[in-house]
Amino acid sequence: MGSDGETQRTEGRPVMSPVEVVVLDMGGVACEFVPARRLDALVALSGRPPAAVDDALFGSGLDDRAERGELTLDEVYEAIDAELGPELSRDAVRRAWAQAFVPDAELLALVRTARRATALFTNNGPLIEDCLAHELSSVTTAFDRLLVSWRLGVTKPHPDAYAKATTALGVEAADVLFVDDSPASVAAALAAGWNAHPYRGTGCLGELFEAHGLLAA
Repeated sequence: MGSDGETQRTEGRPVMSPVEVVVLDMGGVACEFVPARRLDALVALSGRPPAAVDDALFGSGLDDRAERGELTLDEVYEAIDAELGPELSRDAVRRAWAQAFVPDAELLALVRTARRATALFTNNGPLIEDCLAHELSSVTTAFDRLLVSWRLGVTKPHPDAYAKATTALGVEAADVLFVDDSPASVAAALAAGWNAHPYRGTGCLGELFEAHGLLAA
């Protein structure tokens, strides 16, 4: 069966058309996103007031620029050093930054059972990619591919983000099953031709996988 929206039936149950790759968002899906944990860790690390840290790294647009690929990893660390103090080690900064994300072990276990290729698609800069290679490696290893906005040069929900992600995945848009907690990202993915769904919890995600024939019989 092709990926044209038709369904087939297995043992009396409707099964949606198969897909070639499962793409999930990171913050709010693969991980709980708790930015206050990161802020607290950076405050403890630098000794600066919370408002000053928040304004310097987030209110200033620094993190947004990193997400769009305007800064390299070295440039991000250098900018943080300039704001919080050069005496801070990169490892300490990375560990603090990783605190914003709490991996969902149940969801990651489900992802590992998928009978198709899987990819994590996140709006983040090079520092989170560094975290994914270290403190958040349990997230990275659950997926076959990692799509980070800074490497694409554009963030969701811009249409170019989905076009570039589709090209990077090497599939047709209709072959992608995408789940995100952001309504805007889901709407943009649908407009790009992806099979997109809002995230409703691990249980619902399991049902979606089953409907697409992604789980072992």
